[in-house]
Amino acid sequence: MKIMILGATGNVGSRVLAQAAEAGHDVVAYARTAAAVSPRRGVRVVEGTAEDSAALGAAARGVDAILVSITGSPTDATFMQRALPNVIAAARQAGVSRLVLVSAFGAGDTAAKASGFARLIYRGVLRRFFTDKAAADQLMESSGLDWTIVYPVNLKAAPALAAGPVVKPLEQIGRVPGLPTLPFDDAARALLAVVTDPSTVGERLVVTTPRGWTSAE
Repeated sequence: MKIMILGATGNVGSRVLAQAAEAGHDVVAYARTAAAVSPRRGVRVVEGTAEDSAALGAAARGVDAILVSITGSPTDATFMQRALPNVIAAARQAGVSRLVLVSAFGAGDTAAKASGFARLIYRGVLRRFFTDKAAADQLMESSGLDWTIVYPVNLKAAPALAAGPVVKPLEQIGRVPGLPTLPFDDAARALLAVVTDPSTVGERLVVTTPRGWTSAE
């Protein structure tokens, strides 16, 4: 596939880029600072911002899917609501129907499946951040594109798990106990699998650790 990654220098986006290139996919790395993207075979770097829909659209021409892995400051209550409409407009301009949005577990109705302690965090110091994420999720769902929204749990820099990540549709999750934390590499592995799997279109998917969930059944 030819995959465009927004946020290609971030903790998650950079790892998806590396894994996608290693797997033989062609990658368009769209980044605010092109020099921050390490040169790799099969990777074309385009410098630009999420606010520039014309540049986004030009960069997206000919790609099969766009992965949106960008985020604002935890205190910015509108970053994704400002950025995502530009991405959606650019996708339409470029004729790209497939969009995968990296949200965060705790946004919107996903918080109902979190532990009580986690909900205190999501609704307390991170309330503005998660409110913005939830609003962006709704924009994605109403875009009319072939969207997928992915909700990773807390992420960290650590060796990948031997068992790998768990990816489940939100409705199959009964509870995410405690505060499970997933290595960035595992989140990237899950995202690349989602981007390349057309059966995930229209799905809202939770990405967590093997023990970081219980079934809704």
